[in-house]
Amino acid sequence: MAAHICCAATAVMLAFAAAAQTPEPPAGPPPAQTNPSPAPTPGDKSGFIDAFGRWIGDSVNNWNTGLKGAADVAKDAADAAGAATRDTAGAVARIPGSRVIAERATCPTAPNGAPDCRSAAEAVCRAHGFASGSSVDFQTAEKCPPIALNRPNGEPPPRCVIESYVTRSLCQY
Repeated sequence: MAAHICCAATAVMLAFAAAAQTPEPPAGPPPAQTNPSPAPTPGDKSGFIDAFGRWIGDSVNNWNTGLKGAADVAKDAADAAGAATRDTAGAVARIPGSRVIAERATCPTAPNGAPDCRSAAEAVCRAHGFASGSSVDFQTAEKCPPIALNRPNGEPPPRCVIESYVTRSLCQY
């Protein structure tokens, strides 16, 4: 739409510029023409403005064709993504004896200092009667103790601790 407006404004400005450049006829009587030029026929479109209008029309058609092609590509990509999601969901559903359990459990700290969310997921699964499990989703949060107002002078506030939690576990029999 903006391209149409811009092109139309350009065409109007060019028409005014062309009209401003045509010379005024002399003030005296018109000279006699010995060989008058034939009048243009209504179907004759050989002027600059007509050529410019055709160029704008062709540009708009090319633009519309390009937009339709891009929309078709986007639709194909969305269809492919939807098919991949359905296929993945179907594959997970076909895993025999498995289930996703949504429960929050704190991940203990491993010897290297990282959270051990696999053991937390296995604990969740065992609590529900499964043999094993693994973490599907987890969450990390900063846990800070409340600051007391009556601290002795110079004592720093207690440190905050980063904790991780398993929020969903894939459990298997």
